[in-house]
Amino acid sequence: MTPGPRTHPLPGPAGTGTPAPVPGGSTTGRPVARIPGPATGRPAASAAGPAAGRLAPGPTSRPASRLTVDGEAVPAGRLARLVDEAARGLAAAGAGPGRAAALACDHPLAAVVAALAAETVGAPLLLDGTAPARNIAPAARIRATGSGVPVVVAGAARPLDVPGPVAAVFWTSGSSGDPKAVAVPAAALVHQGQATAARMRVTDADRLLLPLPLRHAYGYSVLRVWRATGAHLYAESGFHLRTVLTRLATEGITSLDGVPTMYRMLAAEAARDPEAALLLAGLRIRGCGGDVLTPALYADFLAATGAPLHDGYGLSEAGPNVALNAPGDLRPGTVGRLLDGVGARLGGRDREIQVASPSLMLGYLDPATGALDRTPFTADGWLRTGDTGAVTADGWLTVRGRIKEVLVVHGETVAPTVVEDAVRAAAGVLDAAVVGVRGGGDRGDRGDTVWAFVESADPDHRAVAARVAEACRRTLPPHARPRAVRVMPRLPRTGSGKSDRARLRGWAAGATATATATA
Repeated sequence: MTPGPRTHPLPGPAGTGTPAPVPGGSTTGRPVARIPGPATGRPAASAAGPAAGRLAPGPTSRPASRLTVDGEAVPAGRLARLVDEAARGLAAAGAGPGRAAALACDHPLAAVVAALAAETVGAPLLLDGTAPARNIAPAARIRATGSGVPVVVAGAARPLDVPGPVAAVFWTSGSSGDPKAVAVPAAALVHQGQATAARMRVTDADRLLLPLPLRHAYGYSVLRVWRATGAHLYAESGFHLRTVLTRLATEGITSLDGVPTMYRMLAAEAARDPEAALLLAGLRIRGCGGDVLTPALYADFLAATGAPLHDGYGLSEAGPNVALNAPGDLRPGTVGRLLDGVGARLGGRDREIQVASPSLMLGYLDPATGALDRTPFTADGWLRTGDTGAVTADGWLTVRGRIKEVLVVHGETVAPTVVEDAVRAAAGVLDAAVVGVRGGGDRGDRGDTVWAFVESADPDHRAVAARVAEACRRTLPPHARPRAVRVMPRLPRTGSGKSDRARLRGWAAGATATATATA
């Protein structure tokens, strides 16, 4: 159950999955692959008008009552009372159709109740958290006591008029630019839960462990799977290695969702502790999303546990899940097979992945006016993802990387993911992020200067940088090798756990400008 916006692919969101070389494909914008919709008579999205084929809300999702938060069971009766009280509070504050309720906390119990209560009164839910990227004036806000009990408080005196179809608003991570408010309709949320559950074969017998924020598109997609299936959801306030392993050992967990940084720690623990390896191997689903799952991490986890990770491709704007690798339906080197009802094609010179899906957003919500910006859509209604890749006739998707992040050095294109894989191969490197700064070199005409930022626990940063340089010399052509390597204890990350490339690019640009000025 992974987006992975980028994300991946989500969300919000969501990971781009394991990068792979892009074989030849259509650049005409015509559909390349489409997977039929569920066997319910509902049409799949079409190139002629994907919006018209979106899933109608249909029957109400199965009421979900089996919930455990931070190890404490929440009885169905208590959950129903909390939802009822919150719904009455929202209605009293004026929240309802077109008047939003804002989730203004990160506690998982309050987040679950907020989602159910907002749906009850028909209010759009703003997934803000404690520090929203930008302000959208809500009719009411939902906060939490120390124990997670939701508290409804009045919102803005003049709440924003939100377009009627909007059911939820996610914030993109802002890893490469200004965060945007992704407005999603109710039908998209329903389809996402149903299609993801169908692909991963989730039933009411499953126990889903979620140590991720529910306000992000990735975490919220697992909540929708819970709603669709009646599975038992184990929601955690955050990721703690020992807590996760304890839950696996004592609760009969069948599915775990997390981001690559989390699985990197779990892989290291599994390599040291055979018991941890057995617990992780015993899971039916090991969902990985929110950022790129590198081939190195995939291989390390497989070597330590004997079991694969199930990554996928998604972005907040698409639901988030677009394609998923699933148990018994996995193809390493891809980000999985398209979900039921989802179409993908390649468009333009860059072979940009474009998506048609019942889970697509309505557009970016303007926080000031409430207008919907549909700039990311093509004239025929397909979502331009900004990612480049390939798709097979039977719906298997590979992703090369972000179009805007592809570097150009001496006229040669360089995929940051390729350089990052080479950097991560060096001893002592926990993670890496590669960015380019335009205008480097002696005459300023070499294109991008490649910077590698390295996360390492080794205090001898000079030695780590030397090993990185040597690893890159062994595997990369000269133009793709980093001109600068900066080692640090932790890479800066966005709220969804992705490397904060915008901040890294700013650091690199500042250092380059200083060096140029003093040269």
